[in-house]
Formats: sequence, C-alpha cells, structure tokens
Amino acid sequence: MALKLGEMLVESGIITQAELDETLKSQVIFGGKIGTNLIEMGYIEEEELAQFLSKKLGVPCAGNEQLINLHPGALKLIPKEIVRKYRVVPLGLDKKKLYVAMEDPSNLASIDEISFMTGFIVMPLIATELSIILALEKHYGIKRETRYITVANGGRRQTRAARSAGADTTNKAKVPEPQAAKPAAVLQKEEVIELPFLSELNDYDFALSPSPTPPAVSISIDNETIEKYTIDTFSMELAEAEDRDAIANLIVTFVGQEFDRVALFMVKGNTASGWNTLSQGKPIAGFEDFQIPLKMQSVLQIVAEGKSFYLGPLADTPANSTMLTAMGGGKPATALLVPLVMMGRVVSILYVEGGKAPLGDRVVHMQKVIGKAAMAFEILILKSKILMT
Repeated sequence: MALKLGEMLVESGIITQAELDETLKSQVIFGGKIGTNLIEMGYIEEEELAQFLSKKLGVPCAGNEQLINLHPGALKLIPKEIVRKYRVVPLGLDKKKLYVAMEDPSNLASIDEISFMTGFIVMPLIATELSIILALEKHYGIKRETRYITVANGGRRQTRAARSAGADTTNKAKVPEPQAAKPAAVLQKEEVIELPFLSELNDYDFALSPSPTPPAVSISIDNETIEKYTIDTFSMELAEAEDRDAIANLIVTFVGQEFDRVALFMVKGNTASGWNTLSQGKPIAGFEDFQIPLKMQSVLQIVAEGKSFYLGPLADTPANSTMLTAMGGGKPATALLVPLVMMGRVVSILYVEGGKAPLGDRVVHMQKVIGKAAMAFEILILKSKILMT
C-alpha cells in the first residue's frame, strides 16, 4: 500500500507529481512512511489523508478523540509488545467486538493474532502513522522517534488549508464510549518542516573504479583477522545500499577505521539528534536518544547554520557537553565536523576526532566521503521513483 499511496493521491488530484517527487526525497533521507512525509512536507493534512485511505480501503477511520479516550478494558487486552509490533491501538469494546486503530487494516496476520489472543472479533479502523505514534506514547509509554518530535510550522502546510478544510468527515466509525472517560482532548498535531527543493550537489572530483568490486584488505591484530574497508569497497557498497540506515552504517564503519571517535548526527527542523556512532571501534548505547535544539549554542548549530565544515576545539557550552556525554564523554583538543547538504539544507553532520593524521589534512577526504554519501541518497531517491511508476 505504501508504494501505491503516492500514485493514488496524484491520480485523485490531492497532490501533484512534483510534490510527490519532493516527498520521496524527504522519505529517503529522514525515513518513515510516504504518508507521514507528505504531512510533514505540508502537501496534505493528516485528517485529509485519513479520510482518503478510509474511502480507498473501505474501512472507517479513527478520530482523535477516540485515540485519546480509550476504553480501560480494551487497553488491558493487548500487551505493549503487541501494540509496538503491529502499531495498533485498542479503542473500545462492544460485546464480542474489539475496535482497533491500525496503520494497515489489510494486515490480516495482525488481526488474526490479536483476535486469537483476546478472544474478541477485531473491528479495524484506519489511522495515520502520526496518530498511532502519539497514541502509543500517551497510553503505553512507547517513546516516539526523533523524526516525530514536533518542529516549527512551515508555510507549505498553510497553503493547503482551504483544501483540507473541506475533507469529508462522514466515514467515522462509532466506537463505544470509554468507561470513566475524561473530557475529550485533541491529539497534538505534528507540525512540518519547510524544505526547499533539491539543490545541486557539490561537484566533487572523484570517480568510482570501473573494475569489479575490489576485495577488502585483511589486517591482523593480536591474531585476529578483520576486514578493512578501502575507498573502493566503501564506494561500491554505498552504491548498493538499500536504505538510509545502511548508508549511515557504512559511513561510520569506514570513517571509524581511521579516527578514535566518529558520529553521525541527523538534522531535522530545529533539532539535531544522534543517528550512529563508534568510539574506539565500538557502538555507544543510547546515542540515538540524544537530541538538542539548534537554537542552543553548539558546534552542531555552527555547522548547520553555516553549511560548511568546522575544524577546531569545542567551546564549553551546555549543548556541546551534552553532545560529548552522548558520545561517551571526554573532550577532544580538536574535532572536525562536515555537513551533508541536500534539498538546500544540512540534513546530517559527520563528527570525527583523534586518529594518527592531523585533522586539518583530512578535511578534503571527509568532504569526499560525505559527497559519496549524498550520491548514495540520490540513488535511493531514484529507486523510489522507479518503484512509484
């Protein structure tokens, strides 16, 4: 359904092909489902998307009030691990019927498992990914990922206000009122990022080897043989990366061979967050939970605003201290940070420190690494476009 949703929206005149193309770029870089990215880009309202899916699938959609005020008995029927696995929210009970909000009501396996587990007939309702995420956080304490944290409002969403205001709301299912329900509240709406159109990548002067993939170089350390990435093997694997996290893993693994500590930060809206890291060749637990607002003074703020690399010592600021703590602690004498710029803005930042060679001598090399990563994202974008046609 995810691969066809964009096409259906274009055919229905709700979004344009250009808007879908830009959304695919955002999805490749930041992850998530195409519907969520459309909402974040401001090309469709959450309510409008829910009603569209409801009509197409012939399944009622769950309202925000229903996702806020859950039936206490229904809430206890489905354990946390199951709602996390299938991204579902139990809404209410009516005799032997259990109403459940789902991202994908066509997932019969999840419906069968929930029905078998609870002994109730499952009545699915559709809800957007954003609504499910917020409800799971509220009722089950399942922490949402950084990409779902509210960010500053963007202008594109406002341009579609008139269209979304007329969305049909007649297909809402009636779910039994919860016991001892509190006054209805409105789910917090996710705001969107103002993303300009894709800009040209920096024209780095490097070429991929035309020969078959070279073998990795084997090195021996204390009688242990490990595989070492060369620039050629790194390039070839980047070209074949299947998703954004595979690209991140390749960057950190390749660069981590040379430096004592390496980290990759995601920049989305006004927030910088942890994505992937290695310290002395080992991952750091909990790094993905790190996040700081870019309004705070930090080296990440400098790089994000300047769209250029940073080389030098780190100032003693609370945000820098928080960043270093997330990476395992300790303050380096010098650090190098290089931005990955796409869509006219910084979307990721590579951080390195230590190593045998002076960091100043490695600036151009790290820029080429990031340039290759940007090209890998472009390949994923092209693949997404191919699958959408």
